Amino acid sequence: MALYITTQGDIDQIIVSSLPRAFVQKIYRHCWGKNNTPYFAGNCFRGVLYFDERLAGKYAEDLGLLWRGWLSVDKFYHRTGSSYEHGLTLAVRADGEASTLSSVGIPVLETRPQLGDYLGRLGEDEVLCLLGSVDKGEMVFSLPDFTGPFDPDKLVLQVDRLSDLYCEEAVVTGLAYDGRRLSMESGDSRGKNMIDPLLVGRDGKLLDMYDFA
Repeated sequence: MALYITTQGDIDQIIVSSLPRAFVQKIYRHCWGKNNTPYFAGNCFRGVLYFDERLAGKYAEDLGLLWRGWLSVDKFYHRTGSSYEHGLTLAVRADGEASTLSSVGIPVLETRPQLGDYLGRLGEDEVLCLLGSVDKGEMVFSLPDFTGPFDPDKLVLQVDRLSDLYCEEAVVTGLAYDGRRLSMESGDSRGKNMIDPLLVGRDGKLLDMYDFA
C-alpha cells in the first residue's frame, strides 16, 4: 500500500546565482534607452533576463561570456516546491481513502538559507541574483511502503524560508511522515509568472537599477 499526498496551489522555482555587474549594466542601459520611467525600465529588464535569450546572449557575447538563459546559470541554490504561504492544500490518498488537509497547523521543519553563504562565492565584479517563477499546479509526494491508517499528526512539512535573501517566498521542499521522507515529483501545472529579479551587492545590500546607471 502506498501513501500519496498532492499539494495544490502555487509552485515556486527559485535560483540563486551570480551575474557579472557589466552584464546587468548593459541590460539596464538598454532598458533605460527604451523607457523613461523606472517602472517600464524594470519590466524591460525582467523581460530581457527571462525571455529575450537572443538579446541577453548578445550582451553576454560582447563581454566574452556565454548566456543560455536563466535556467542554465551556475546555481548556488536551486529549489522547486509548493509555495507555503499561498493557500496550500494537501490531498491525501491512502488505503483507498481520500481526504483534504490545510497546511495550517501541520508541524514545520524550517531551513533558512543565509545570504552570507552565497556572498562569499561572488567574484570581484559580480552581483548576487535571485531569479524564479511561480506556476499554478501540483506537487506529488509518495511513500510506497506505507502501512495505514493515515495519521495527520505524523506529517511534517519541510520548508525553506528565503527571507534572509530579500525574498518573501517560503518553499515546501519535502514532506516527512512518521520520520520518513516522501519522494517528490511535479504534477500538472497551469500557467506561469516570473519573480522580479533581486540583485545584491558583495556588501549584502539590495541593489536597484540606479546602482547600474
